[in-house]
Amino acid sequence: MHGEYYRGGDNKIPWPYLFMYLGLSLVFCYLYHRKIVAPVDWNAPNSLNAVGTFETSKPYQFRLLMPLLFNLLWPLGDIYGKYLFNAYNVIMVFLTVTVFYKLLWVYFGSRKILFWLAPVILYTMLWNYILLNGSFQYYDFTTIFLTTAGLYFIARQNFGMFLFVFIIGLVNKETIGYLIFSYALFNYREFFTKKILARTALISALFIGYKLLLGYIFRNNPGDPFEIGYYENIRIVQSLASNKTLLRNLLLNFGGLYVFVILLFVTGAWKKFPDRRMIYMNLAIIPYYVFGIYITYITEVRVYTKLIPMITSLFIIYLSTFKWFGLLPGKKTE
Repeated sequence: MHGEYYRGGDNKIPWPYLFMYLGLSLVFCYLYHRKIVAPVDWNAPNSLNAVGTFETSKPYQFRLLMPLLFNLLWPLGDIYGKYLFNAYNVIMVFLTVTVFYKLLWVYFGSRKILFWLAPVILYTMLWNYILLNGSFQYYDFTTIFLTTAGLYFIARQNFGMFLFVFIIGLVNKETIGYLIFSYALFNYREFFTKKILARTALISALFIGYKLLLGYIFRNNPGDPFEIGYYENIRIVQSLASNKTLLRNLLLNFGGLYVFVILLFVTGAWKKFPDRRMIYMNLAIIPYYVFGIYITYITEVRVYTKLIPMITSLFIIYLSTFKWFGLLPGKKTE
């Protein structure tokens, strides 16, 4: 059950599908712009312009990738503002769908149906960023893209590119650190070898070192280095029965795809998938929920950014366990 499996063909995407992905990304980002971005105060403490001054509150000040990028493009930013941001989002969403296709290719090999399954990730994002969401953070779509790319390079066992994505992700938002768990879980069989231990120690040291560096650089900025959501989460749980909005957000999180993820494990269907590592790397969702009780707000659906490619992947793996779907990898190479 743990052998390498044949991945027939290549993972190039034909032009018609690329145009389809681009069209879907344009529609998605237009809807997101109209509902979420357009009403936002661009100079609020947690918004792009404020963080770009390097004087706003922690931990918002720590999310530096896009403020640095937009500072480099400041003439365009001053002229086009939110429209430039929307164009950037289209690029991020388009890249997310294309890289998610390549991730699915590593799971299942060359299958034409994957061209149509890759946009399922937009279904998940639609619920968490448009239908249920009412709040804005400029780094969300970049986080989804970098998380998806990180999972892809873990699955391809390309540590050099994974390390590159991980470092860029750290500059964007520290929650890329959950990919440390994905890397360790994917390599569970070799985890105690020198190579995997050294690599896991390296990315962990980068995460801790970068957080300490940011804390030092911005030590005089107002605010705390991270938010504590534990007490608010206790209050949320206690009020769920009487708060329909919070209950709705929990029940419809990920557009309900988490139900199929639960079924994947409860029914034992996960055992049908030939490469356990590809399933295990998505189980970073477990430490996310454990730590999330303390450092996030459980009913704010946009905070599940980094779980979107994991939940969507596990949903498609569940579909693949049905023979009629024709997705399970074919012949073994060994």
